[in-house]
Amino acid sequence: MRLHGDERANRNMVGFTLTFGIIIISVGLVAMMGYPQIDSLGQTERLDNAEAGMELVASNFEQLQEQRASVRTNELSISGGSLTVIDGPEITVEAEHTDFDREFDVGGLQYAHEGTTITYENGAVFRTYGEDNIAIVDEPSMTCTENRAVVSVVRVVAESTNKTGADYVSVVGSAETRKLHFPINRTGEDSIAAADELFVTVDSDRSLAWDRHFEDAGNWTAGPTPDTFRCDGIDSMYVRETVVSVAFDT
Repeated sequence: MRLHGDERANRNMVGFTLTFGIIIISVGLVAMMGYPQIDSLGQTERLDNAEAGMELVASNFEQLQEQRASVRTNELSISGGSLTVIDGPEITVEAEHTDFDREFDVGGLQYAHEGTTITYENGAVFRTYGEDNIAIVDEPSMTCTENRAVVSVVRVVAESTNKTGADYVSVVGSAETRKLHFPINRTGEDSIAAADELFVTVDSDRSLAWDRHFEDAGNWTAGPTPDTFRCDGIDSMYVRETVVSVAFDT
């Protein structure tokens, strides 16, 4: 009976050892393989949320531009990232057969997290991975039809601090000024019908994506210099600018 009992005890000990070993190996595999995947999913979700939030910001800024509102507020989740009012992007608009040649410093709003940025810039939203991998999330508001060109410029400026790293932030956009830069006169020189050809040049870190937009947008054609596009054969043109001040409320 004692020998039989010892064999049972040995079997129990072996079973316990095997079970405990399986548990330890499983925990190790989860630690090595599961956690990075969970972290990757979390990273993707954060970026998707930031992208959706920036699209809402773009929609609200469009309402400011179109005079459907004077103030708009959005809440963005930026946990682990940062939100910044940026300088630098510039848009130049030139009209043939007129004196109109204007450069606009449009600025923008940018979310950044671990090498990926989501940027609002003159009505458009871009998602950038690395240096050259740029996707257009939301198209800009520039129109070139067979007979009319409309260039809407949205200039973003910082009301106070230009950067925040809080987990949640309310982006408050206020329309400071709205101005119609062209036509200048009602009739004759620099009037609505004076120009039959319009050139738009975008100087931006996202110029490659802007080029793709103009190439796919319909009636725009490549201009005489890089990052310049032409809208020609038009009967009328409008160039308007809205200055939007941005404040962060945490």
